[in-house]
Amino acid sequence: MMKPASLPNPWLWFAWLMLVPLLAGCDGCRQTEDIDLKDEVEQQKLPPFTFSSAKAFPATRPDAGTKGATDGAIKPGHWFAAGVALKSNREDERGVIQTETKLTRPVDAFADTLEQAEIEQSLEDAAARTVGKPFRVRRPAVLPRGQRRELETRALAPEAGGKVLAGLQLDGDFISSQSGSSVPLRSSTFAALPTQSFFFVVLTERSERFTRLQTSDWVEPLRAIDEYYRPRENYRIVIPPTQGVLPLSETMLDWTSTAVLFWDDLTSSALTPGQRNAIVDWVHFGGILIVNGPPGTDAIEDANLKSLLPIQSDGNEEINSDNAIAFLKSHQVRTDESLPAIQARLTGDNSTVAVAGQPASDATSLGDGDLVYQRRIGRGRIVQSRVDLLSEWMTAWKSYDSFFNSAVLARPPRRCQTVNSYQSMVPRPFLSEDEIDTVSEEEMAAVLNQPSFEQKLVGMTLEDVPPSINSSFRLFTRDMRLGTSPSTPTASPAPATSVNDPPRGSVRSPRDYRNRLESETLLHPVSGVGGWKDDSPVLTSFRNSLQERIGVTIPDSSLVVKSLLIYLIVLIPLNYAVFRWMGRLEWAWLAMIPIALVGAFLVARAAQLDMGFARSRNELAFLEIPREHDRGHLTRAIALYNSLASNYSVQFENPDAAITMLTTRRTDSRNANLFGSDGLTLQLGFDAGPRLDGIAVGSNSFAAVHTEQMVSVGGPLSLSEDGGTLRNDSNLDLTDVYVIRRPSGDDATSNVEIAVLGGVAPGESPSLSYQPAEQIRVSSEVDSGIRLCMQRILTSSFVPPGSTRLLGRLASVPPDQADADESSAWGGLEISPKCSQVNAGTIVLAHLEYSPLHTPQPDENLADDFRPRTTKLEEEKRASEQERSKSPNTEESDTSKETP
Repeated sequence: MMKPASLPNPWLWFAWLMLVPLLAGCDGCRQTEDIDLKDEVEQQKLPPFTFSSAKAFPATRPDAGTKGATDGAIKPGHWFAAGVALKSNREDERGVIQTETKLTRPVDAFADTLEQAEIEQSLEDAAARTVGKPFRVRRPAVLPRGQRRELETRALAPEAGGKVLAGLQLDGDFISSQSGSSVPLRSSTFAALPTQSFFFVVLTERSERFTRLQTSDWVEPLRAIDEYYRPRENYRIVIPPTQGVLPLSETMLDWTSTAVLFWDDLTSSALTPGQRNAIVDWVHFGGILIVNGPPGTDAIEDANLKSLLPIQSDGNEEINSDNAIAFLKSHQVRTDESLPAIQARLTGDNSTVAVAGQPASDATSLGDGDLVYQRRIGRGRIVQSRVDLLSEWMTAWKSYDSFFNSAVLARPPRRCQTVNSYQSMVPRPFLSEDEIDTVSEEEMAAVLNQPSFEQKLVGMTLEDVPPSINSSFRLFTRDMRLGTSPSTPTASPAPATSVNDPPRGSVRSPRDYRNRLESETLLHPVSGVGGWKDDSPVLTSFRNSLQERIGVTIPDSSLVVKSLLIYLIVLIPLNYAVFRWMGRLEWAWLAMIPIALVGAFLVARAAQLDMGFARSRNELAFLEIPREHDRGHLTRAIALYNSLASNYSVQFENPDAAITMLTTRRTDSRNANLFGSDGLTLQLGFDAGPRLDGIAVGSNSFAAVHTEQMVSVGGPLSLSEDGGTLRNDSNLDLTDVYVIRRPSGDDATSNVEIAVLGGVAPGESPSLSYQPAEQIRVSSEVDSGIRLCMQRILTSSFVPPGSTRLLGRLASVPPDQADADESSAWGGLEISPKCSQVNAGTIVLAHLEYSPLHTPQPDENLADDFRPRTTKLEEEKRASEQERSKSPNTEESDTSKETP
């Protein structure tokens, strides 16, 4: 008998019933398709691309105040980076963005009266006098649909041959690789910083706390009320946004316009490795890094940065009020009366947190109380405080700005003084001509009778602060003087005097701070210090030497004689013997034709003439290494010569590089007629480092390029503790080495001494024996271009007192930098097409000791000392009224509000 079929499992039916609501059916598919179609229609309504104006780095948050520069600011004569934001709205795109800079209208008091044609001609003249030749910048752009991408570009802000500019305009295009179409980017305008102004960058997550710094009198000095020109600010405070990648450059060569970096509570992991390396290099060449108490100390986690801090942190602890009072007293301005109130606050409140730990062995305390330390890092400084420099008790201190100016920023003390001239009392910045007519005589008299005052650096009478006071960043090939040429039949030059130096024979008083103007430093009228220069003393010396030896080297006579003998032996006896042995003596006449052609080719190759298509490369380089640093700044002037026309390109292997083409009127005009007017193109992002294309060299002509880059030297060059031994821990094989020192003392009394060492190989530690500098001359066997520049450094009287430096040249290229095809090329630079003749030399300058830092001195007085007594009483009365308005007695509060 058959068994009846089993019924389905009831749990299986239940599972099917639960899945039924999830079946959308055709209607569900149609709804999804409708949504996608709607989104596609909305996308098609948008423009193909959305562009935002470029922002110059370092970029600031909009809520931090831009001073009218919505796209940011740049410093003329300095390299800068900028971020270009763009988005593809309709489809995935791939292409390149191409940008170029243009000069904006020059600053001119009578610019409104100029005709448009005159303004345009003025801009053309300024562009013709700018540093280097203008170039376009190209970089790849990959744009996924609907995603906003920010791409970084770089440029050299022109200084227009000393012409003061209002700003710089950045224009460009996006060129699609798919369609070939070109879409213009949104134009950006960058404001130009004045000569003495530099960036003051703040890394923080709490930007609202930095209003106190933005309004400080060391940012923009106090001026009389007649100041109707644009503000003569010392620093442009920038607070970068912290969302995404920070708008900061990743190479020190773009940090030259930044003088100070204030590190608050932003963790170091928010910066890219390139940005952190750039900061380390920047500090070694003169940057000032301020680490703000516990927030800044805890935020720096990078090992390279942490090892440089003055205080070896060991957690936090409560502040010692006695130490805090001792610190305040050591930096107090003589007329400051705010200390008792702060002392009472500190005594009654022990909640202030301070950084615990011991200072580094080479760190020094700024003032008493063990609260703030500084450490010399190369030419620069790191200032680290144990307490938050923006604490309420600190900012309420009347001497706060004085302390920040003299101790933190290492600037000279200041003095406030009254200004009584009639012109200084007319309120031009506040009233227009029409508004002045509406002011009553009583109101005008009150304004004119109001005493005005201004702030000046002690011992200086200049209207503006010299840029070397506001920024300590220096590069030798850009900013430093050289001695006179050895061929000059004059004695050693005396130190240069500035407009602020006292008369000859006068004695400097301890309060005379004019010696802060270093005689070795050149001040450019537009770029200030640290700017890119093609006409600095070092570059000028290199250019003059290169012009004397540009061309193809003539073969030595011995090479011609040897080649002729070999040719005759092969052509006559050997040729005759071979075919006589073969029994075909008549073939010897036919063989003479190929033998002659091959012989001519081999002779040309031996003479390095390459059959008339010869290329020669002459290069002079200068490597500057800061104290106790394993990286150096390499500057090169390279002259390229051609017997026939060629287009060259220069490629770097890392992004820490910059390049421009040196202008020469004769060759530039010839090459422009031969190659057209396409110009130079700087390629970024296609390879690991930048590449400059379009270097046109005409027939029997030459072109010169100026390159700078950061290179690794494997380790530092240093002195022993007693200063009697030199230690070479680098991979540089040096020859013709001199150690130059000037003992501490007055410039007029301390003499330069030189120790002659000869060759110093890696790992060697020779002893030093000094002798007077007048007896030292560079060997005549050294190449003339290298010898001339080295001799001018040896005979220079601008060496700062208390400094020691090494001067030498490379005997050979470092092993890890050598090129198999071109042994003289190093630092990751490649020039194509390659040159058959190469003549190169590199000078090395390593700083072993720097001049001692100046002792901080507080200001001579306060701005409050010049306020009328009635004004002080009114402020006190207003403060008491505000306190009374907060009391619960409503009637009393209303009465106080009605009080005039």
